[in-house]
Amino acid sequence: MNLTKTTIGAFALTTTLLLGACGNDDMKKDENMDTKSEMKDKDMSKDNMKDKDMMMSGMFKSMNDEMVEGKATIKDNKLMLTDFKSSKAPDLHVYLTKDGNVDKGMEIDKVDYNKMEQTFDLKDMDTSKYNEVTIYCKKAHVVFGSAKLK
Repeated sequence: MNLTKTTIGAFALTTTLLLGACGNDDMKKDENMDTKSEMKDKDMSKDNMKDKDMMMSGMFKSMNDEMVEGKATIKDNKLMLTDFKSSKAPDLHVYLTKDGNVDKGMEIDKVDYNKMEQTFDLKDMDTSKYNEVTIYCKKAHVVFGSAKLK
């Protein structure tokens, strides 16, 4: 009788330990899966945040005997012109360009030559292809100035 109780007890203990170990492995797998998906989510959010949080800015330099002053900043999918001044022009526009090439650049909007603070929405625009903000008079076909972005 003692042998039967001992055998049953040993069997129950062994079974409990084995089932407990299986449960821990499952939990570890679930934890690993959660951790992997959390890491994936973090990586994806880093990629999304990279564009959103990326900040580039530069100071304007005048060109072609025209005057442009101030700072251009790209942050949070917005282009901000601060302390901005420009020569007077009837048809002044702001572009994102690669090395100042307006023909291959992206026109953002009309710019007010005497408004010091201006903000333009860049949502859904790929700004990574451009390294300058260029002020261009469409009517005269003249670049007034540009700011190299860093």
